[in-house]
Order: sequence, then C-alpha cells, then structure tokens
Amino acid sequence: MKIKPIHIGLAIAAVLTLTLWMSARHRKDAFVESLDIPAETPAPAPVSTDPKQAALEATPEAQAYRSRLAFEQQARAFLRDAPKLDANARLERARAISREIDRREQARELSAGDAVVLRIGLIQAAVLDDSERVRQSQAIVDRYRKQTAERQAAFQEQQRRDTQFQKYKAREAQIVNEVLAMTSYPGGMSRDDYLRVRLQEARQSIYGTQSPPPTP
Repeated sequence: MKIKPIHIGLAIAAVLTLTLWMSARHRKDAFVESLDIPAETPAPAPVSTDPKQAALEATPEAQAYRSRLAFEQQARAFLRDAPKLDANARLERARAISREIDRREQARELSAGDAVVLRIGLIQAAVLDDSERVRQSQAIVDRYRKQTAERQAAFQEQQRRDTQFQKYKAREAQIVNEVLAMTSYPGGMSRDDYLRVRLQEARQSIYGTQSPPPTP
C-alpha cells in the first residue's frame, strides 16, 4: 500500500504533540511518578494533620484531580514501557488506556483534542506495522472530524429553530449598525464599551435571566 506523505506527517505531528502535551504536565505530575495506580482509581490523598487541608483533599474535585494525574502517569508509563512488552501485553494495556480515554471523554474530563493526541500516541506505541499505524491514525482523525462536523451541524440546526436566538441575532445586527453610525457615546464611553452595554441589554431583554445557548 502506498503511504501518502501527508498521512505520515499527520502521524509524526501527533506523536510530537503527544510528547509536548505530556512534558507540559511533568512538573505537576512529579509527586505521583512512583505510584502504580489504575487509571480509574483516585490516588490516595496526602496525609494532613490540618483539618481544613484534610477536608479540602477529600473533596470530589481533589479526588478527580488526583485521578487525572494517575491516569496521565499510567499513559506516560505505557508509552515508556511499550517497546519492552510482548505483543499481547502491549495491546492489552493499550486497550485499557483506550477504555479510560472513552470514559473520561464521555464524562467531559478530557477534551476531544487531548483524546485524539492520546489515541494516536497509543497507536504509535502499540502497533508495529508502519502502514497500519498510519491507517489507524487517519481513521481516528477522520472520526473526530466527522463528530465535530455533526455537532456543529446539530448546533446550527438548533439555532435555526430557536426563535429567541433568531430574534437576538436580528436585534444584534440592528444595534451594531446603530452604534457604528454614532460619532459620540453616552457617559464618555468608548464605542466598544457602549456596544457591549447595548448588546447585554438586548440579551437580557430577550433571554431574561437565561443566557444564549453556548457554542459547541
């Protein structure tokens, strides 16, 4: 099979990005380097004699933070150890990390961008055949591109059906034209500040206490 240079470049870029992504977290991950904790199990909280500190470390947010650090450590350890593993062990560990990526992505604990980088990194570490690496990496990129396009299309359709949003966009265009035509603004405000105030008033008038729907 002929491998296109652009595909090879994609795979190489993904690996380089993964390396940078992991390196950027090296300092904050240092205290868990010696741990061997499954990704789904939060690292134990450091022992503290301060009741307030102990209570803080026991919060769900602190536990989630330690769990994320442990997961990142597990991913780093696999990328480091993959060449030393036999084929079965390598694939099994890659599948386990992939399942954890699925879980964290569904729980919105991992962005799509980070998930893509991690998945391609797993492919680079677990798959020995170069052409298969490229094929699987391209499949990951294509899948996420499709998902992004589908989410964007669904969001645009939701906006099209949202009468409040359509009303706001029409009012927004009207306000922008009015403000741009002005040569001075109340209270000595700048044009941008006055425009911001007018748009905020329009949002409050149309949406009340609610906010416009967020972009995907």
